[in-house]
Amino acid sequence: MNEDGITRRDFVRQAAGAVAGAALGGALASGAEGPAAAKPAAEAGKVLNHNPRMGYRRLGKTGVMISEVGLGGHWKTPTGGRYWGHFADDKVPPDVQKARNEVWVKCAECGINYLDITTPGEATIYGNCMKQTGVKMHVGYSDYKLCMRGKSNRTVEKLMFEIDEGLRRLQVEQVWLWRPQALMGGGHTEPEMLNVLETYEKAKQAGKVKYLGMSAHSHKFVQWVLEKWGEKYHAFVFLYTVSNEPKQSQSMFDVIRAKDVGAIGLKPFHGNGYFRAEVAAAQKEKREPDLNGVALAGLRKILQVPELTASIPGMTLPAEVENNVKASYERKTKLSRAERDRVEAVAAASLEQLPPEYAWIREQGRYV
Repeated sequence: MNEDGITRRDFVRQAAGAVAGAALGGALASGAEGPAAAKPAAEAGKVLNHNPRMGYRRLGKTGVMISEVGLGGHWKTPTGGRYWGHFADDKVPPDVQKARNEVWVKCAECGINYLDITTPGEATIYGNCMKQTGVKMHVGYSDYKLCMRGKSNRTVEKLMFEIDEGLRRLQVEQVWLWRPQALMGGGHTEPEMLNVLETYEKAKQAGKVKYLGMSAHSHKFVQWVLEKWGEKYHAFVFLYTVSNEPKQSQSMFDVIRAKDVGAIGLKPFHGNGYFRAEVAAAQKEKREPDLNGVALAGLRKILQVPELTASIPGMTLPAEVENNVKASYERKTKLSRAERDRVEAVAAASLEQLPPEYAWIREQGRYV
């Protein structure tokens, strides 16, 4: 067994899953623009779900190369609602599972190898994806119901329970990256943070967890944690959207580099507010909204930040996967001034129109 827990049998099953992916999703259009991200054969062989067009970046001190476009765990229902909480008795409706399997194998076919999940429902359905298709990904896991956001969950015992439930639902023996979710505004005490570190060491010794991460929306909290305990962490998942830019000095990315921690950007599209703004603009201008175009341009802007390891949009359909991975396939082609202006205009309108539950995105500010 290699360091990612993939046996020879897993490898054979994964290859079979890739063939199934071609049948389910069809071959990716060969006319995609932009230069190939070819790697030497020896290096490529070490990269899970390697696709020569996809760009891969080193996840901090893990040394593992993950796709710069990852898969965020959330996705939409056929009516536009969100599957994100849980499934009763961990039973996924067959049609929902089938649709997720199709997206799953399309992601792997296109070179995506990182999944980030935050709910019990996501752990259940993606655990089924891995088992049913044979396709693997590096998984960053937490459970919003069991994580340290709940005051009663901040003990070592309760945090171990979060990990155990992840193992059960994902149907794996080891969580690749445990990245507990902090309170949205941060504010955890040192003893609470030390409980996280103690839990990780205990789970690591038991073989239940490989790497340690954390998720937080507050950039100030991320910086505080990294400055204090960054040597212990392998990755941080934090807000980085189409609106954000790195600071020219005293940036959070300075600490990330110094501590050699992977940086994964969540909510790239303002929780879909970016797309709502494009629809509103299109209606005002009496034209069809270009959702694929603004998504692609927005991700291309985000990926031009070299300190960011990956961006993790949620994707509902295989076609969305094919569109979004072009941001990596075309990463060496710089955004034109007109493209950047358009992204910034849609993003600015989105920030103004955010509903109250997403106001925190605006409050974090532009510069990271």
